Parts: sequence; C-alpha cells; structure tokens
Amino acid sequence: MTFDTWTVAAVADELTKSILGGRVQQVVQVDQTTVALEVYANRVRHHLLASADRQAPRLHLASAKPRRGVDSPSPLLQLLRKFVRGSALVAVSQPRWERMLILKFQHPQLGASELVAELIGRWANLLLLRPAKKAENEWRILECVHRYRPKNVDARTVLPGKIYQPPPPQSGWPPETLSEYRLRSLLSETETERKVWQALVEAMVGVSPASAREMVFRATGDAQTRVAQIKKLQPLVHSVEEFVSMIEEDNWQPCTVVDEVGRRKSFAAYWLGHRQTAGFTVQGHDTISNAVESTFGQKTAMADDSYGQARRHVDELIDKATRKVQKRQEAIQREVRSKEEIEAFRVSGEWILALATQIAPRQQELDLPDGVDLATGKVAMDPGLTPAENAATYFKRYRKAKRATEAAQDRLMEGEAELAYLEQLSTDLILATDRNGIDAVHGALIEAGYARHPTTPGARLAQPPDQPRRFTSHEGYVILVGRNSRQNEKLTFTMADPTDLWLHARGWPGSHVIIRSGDRPVSDETLQAAASLAAYYSRARDETSVDVIVTPKRRVRRAPGKRPGMVLVDEEKVVRARPRPDMP
Repeated sequence: MTFDTWTVAAVADELTKSILGGRVQQVVQVDQTTVALEVYANRVRHHLLASADRQAPRLHLASAKPRRGVDSPSPLLQLLRKFVRGSALVAVSQPRWERMLILKFQHPQLGASELVAELIGRWANLLLLRPAKKAENEWRILECVHRYRPKNVDARTVLPGKIYQPPPPQSGWPPETLSEYRLRSLLSETETERKVWQALVEAMVGVSPASAREMVFRATGDAQTRVAQIKKLQPLVHSVEEFVSMIEEDNWQPCTVVDEVGRRKSFAAYWLGHRQTAGFTVQGHDTISNAVESTFGQKTAMADDSYGQARRHVDELIDKATRKVQKRQEAIQREVRSKEEIEAFRVSGEWILALATQIAPRQQELDLPDGVDLATGKVAMDPGLTPAENAATYFKRYRKAKRATEAAQDRLMEGEAELAYLEQLSTDLILATDRNGIDAVHGALIEAGYARHPTTPGARLAQPPDQPRRFTSHEGYVILVGRNSRQNEKLTFTMADPTDLWLHARGWPGSHVIIRSGDRPVSDETLQAAASLAAYYSRARDETSVDVIVTPKRRVRRAPGKRPGMVLVDEEKVVRARPRPDMP
C-alpha cells in the first residue's frame, strides 16, 4: 500500500483541477510528520493533507478538516505559516516517473516558496524551499520533517540552509520506451522461472509491484506469469503502453481492494483486476484522494494512537541503523578490486622478471609484447628500484589486494546478513499489535548494538509475549506462528520437534510457522492453511499470492552471524498461498 508513480500523477491531476489558484487560509500540524493546508478555491474550502510518515507517506485531499495533534508548533509549521499561509497555489508538478509532488506558492509580500513531498517509503520527506539568493534556478531548504547528514560527502544532504538536491534518479529505462525488441532482450536475460512482473519492476523506472502485476495480468490473464510462459510479446507491450497513456491522458480509475471481512487492503489510481481473480473485491471511487483516505482512514481507526510515537521511534532507529550499514557496504565496495585488476599486479611482476635483461637503468616504463592481455600494454616502474625490486613491489601489491578483496567479500556478506536482520526487525514492527510487540523490537535493536538502552530513571522495556500465535486446523493439528525474530528463534530451535513441518514466506522477512505434525502425514488442506498464515504474517501480506517454503524442521539450521531467527534451509518444496490472518 504505497504511493506509486501513477497514484502521484493522479493526485497531481486532481489538485490541478480542484485547488490550483486557490489561497491557503490556514496551516495545522496533525502530528510530528504530517501537516494540513486549508485551501480556498472555487468558493470551496479544501483540506490538503501531506505526510512524511515513513510507514505511510501520502498527500491527498481530505474530506474533513484535519485536527491539530501537537501541543507546540514545530519549526516547519512556523515557517509554513509565515511563507505559505496567505499565498496562492500557482503550480502542481511531478518530476517524470518520480514519487514526488512539488507545490509552488506565491505570497503577495514574501514571494515564491515550494513544498516538496517526497513520497518514497522509508525515505519520505516534506521540505519547504525558498529561492536561493545567489544562484538562479536553485532552491534552499528552509525546513524539513526528516534531516539527513550523511558521512559520505557525495551523498545527498538534507538540512535547513542547504541547497535542495532531488533524490538520486532511478536506474532503468522509462516505460514509454518499451518495444518488442527491448522486451525480448529483457526476458532473454531473465531466469525462466522468474515472474515477469519482477523483471519489469527491476528494468523500468517508476513501475511498482502493483502496477507491474496489473500490466502482466492484462496481457496474460495471470499476474504471476513466469518468463518461460510468455509466448507473445505484443500484448505485454500494449499493456505497458496503456499504463503510459493513463498519465498522458489523465485517464484514471481509482479503486480500493477489500478483503472478505470488509478491510481495505490497498488502493490504486488504476483498476486492479488481478486482485479480483484472487478473491478480493475491488471498489471504484470518484477520486484518488477518496480511495487513499478511505484506506488510510480505516488503518488509522484500527490503530491505537497511543502506540504511534513508540512505533515511530523504533522505526527511526531501524532506519538509522539500516543507513549506517548501507554506507559501510558502499565504502567496502569501493575497496574491492576486480579479479582482472588483482591479476594484473602478478602478471606485471612476472613480465618485469622475464624482460629484466632488456630493462635499462632508471627506466620508468616497460613495453610488453603484442598479445599480452593488460589494459595499457605497458608496465609502470619506479626508476629508483632495480627490476627485481620493481617485480617484488608488484607481487606485494598482488598479495595485499588479494587478501583485502577476500576480506572485503566476507565483510560484505556480514553486511548483507545485517541488512536482512534489520529488514526482519522492520517486519516485526509492522506486525506488532501492542506495546509489548513494539518494545520487543526495540529490545532486539539494543541487544544487537543498534540502539542504546533507555537512560531515563526507572525506564525499562516491557517483556515480549512468551507464547507464539496458536491456531488449530480442522483436522486438529496445532499451528504455531512466531510474533517476532526472537520468538521465531525460540519456536524453531526450542519448541519444534525435528519431524514437525516448518514454513516461511519465500524471499520475504516474516514469521516462522510450525505445524505440530508428530511425524504424521499432513493433508493439503492443513498445509495450505499454514502456508496462508506464513504468507500473511510476513512482509508479503498485501501480495495476491505468495510462495511459501515447506520443509521438515530438521532441515532448518541457524544462519552464520548469530542473529535471532535468521536461518538457512537445506532442502525445500514451495507452495503458493493467499495471505490470510486466521484459519479458513
């Protein structure tokens, strides 16, 4: 449930038609990451809500006036009231294929300002900009919701007073450039068992998993079509062209997806036909804002607001730790030399020894014979050293580079394991339903060294629940579902018997699931029910269908790194299941 390119474009179109030219009469702060603007346009008061909540970034028109939710105004709110209140909304724009909206305001006395909404998941932000005085076409950050001061000087800095730099451009090619030739090339380079929608997401900019699945569904009738099953390319090319035309022609079909108990699961600016085939109901809406608000409004009503601050705090700790590990990975990558570079040191040393009798005193460069596979065909030498000393220098550089690269590979693997564990903790936080669950994630961060223990006198972390979720199948089998990474560890390696069946969403962080089989055969009905639970209690809970690993518990072992709940599976079979929160 995220703002993809098409949702952002639909919101931009709606704002252009409804409030462009309107005057901002009031600005309120709903919570620490959310502001609301009252805009008077076409003789109607409109309420524009913008949020940089990392778990639910959004920007849309609200049906009712949002209430102030903070006791004291933040610096961002004070500056919005100074520069935006009383101004006119003169432009609404979306950078091509980006999840960003730029709202430009013109104040009668104070001039131009911009409110930039970057709706990019965990990197979401709201920024208030003003023109830079000493440079044309540059905007300076007055204030923002989330500040970033990276240690890497080449990375983007987001701080008040700094010149605004947009997020780095996405890698890939624009959807409008898709052709049969390019699609054929893409599919030929993709594993035959890989799903087509995954290939589209990786290859094209702006394409979200939801939009890619719908593209594939409209072309093939099955959103989960695999590369090997594609026989004709033209229907898929035409489906992508249809999505491109939505933006060019403002042809929107806002909708929400509703499950069997009436809960809204997701929204989109286009009709989600592939969700209907999975047993969900798809409901149309007059506007994209109405679709977004109805989904987020239900989520808000179901959530306990008293947990919001604690959840955001832990989420920020995870985000901070993730960025730290990612930067370390980037630094290690810069140290890694290719096999060709390392081998070149050894080859250079050997050629210096082989041609030592032809090297003149104080010679600075050695020309190699034709056909030698070195980039330049020459070997640089230190004129103050003998040929033997120059060769020894190259051999030393070869050994050092080889050792450094081998060590770097080990460190990169450790970093990948850390990122996987942090992703698991992020999933634990999403699945947490009470304060104990949130505090359990906080405690895991502290235990792993990513956060400090609370220093407030008397403060302590609540104890996580001792027991996993428990279900019983129609045949009487007990199914246990871990609540977080620590409980996954306990469930798999302490509570489960070697003959029990172990399940987990394939390729997604989530709960470990155990079927207490007692070495008895388990029916397909029970297996499918447990797989649905594994799919739901994972990061893939909003997917239409999920591949789930099934294997005897004895085939599961702890992954290196000693992170709770992180495992390796020696053998597996995979079943496809539809996420469900309970037994059918």
